[in-house]
Amino acid sequence: MITLQISSPWNVCTPTLFRFLEKQYVDVFFNDGTLRLSTFDKFKNHHDEQRLDKQEGQTYFVHRTSQQGGQTLEVLAQHGQNAYVLCGATRFEEKLMENFDCDSYIRINDPTKFSMAISKHIPGFVAGFEGPCLYQSNKIIEKDLGYVDLNKFRNNSGQVDRNMVNSFVSHHMSFYPFFLKDTCYAHQLEYRLLWLSNAEINEHIEIKVPEAIQFCTKPNKLTE
Repeated sequence: MITLQISSPWNVCTPTLFRFLEKQYVDVFFNDGTLRLSTFDKFKNHHDEQRLDKQEGQTYFVHRTSQQGGQTLEVLAQHGQNAYVLCGATRFEEKLMENFDCDSYIRINDPTKFSMAISKHIPGFVAGFEGPCLYQSNKIIEKDLGYVDLNKFRNNSGQVDRNMVNSFVSHHMSFYPFFLKDTCYAHQLEYRLLWLSNAEINEHIEIKVPEAIQFCTKPNKLTE
């Protein structure tokens, strides 16, 4: 739980997460804090149907306005190439664990402190995010930004500068693309932890974070 000191205390209750894994990996984590973090590219090519999402990291941004006769701007954006990801479910369910072909789990009791401990072991770490996935039938973020002068995206040669367009789109989509998922995955009740890095991102990374163990507990039938 996060406590914010304003005029009166405001408490943010973060969920308990269940990170489904094979028992051997659960045991290794509780032994020395070894974890494997994945990437969006891995999700797009995963052999497991429950984890496979060919459109992971892809989002359509649509700007549509009626101002000055109307204007529409559509951009297919790619996100997450500079991020490591760890996912968990916000509830324990035997069937869900079986769907992931797992026989155990790590119960993460404080996702925020857990994530902050991990961030110290991410090469080139620059920022982190956490939150529940947003399930939509179409991975589209639509906004009315008022009339936009598209000439501001042109360079000195009069050509459209893709970097300027990408910066504009990224600013207005904010962090939402990291959490968008198709509704067919809604049963997973996924909560994501993400670490952005300015270092080279591989398909996955293995790290040892023994200080993260204190924020987790082993499987317990009484708390499932």
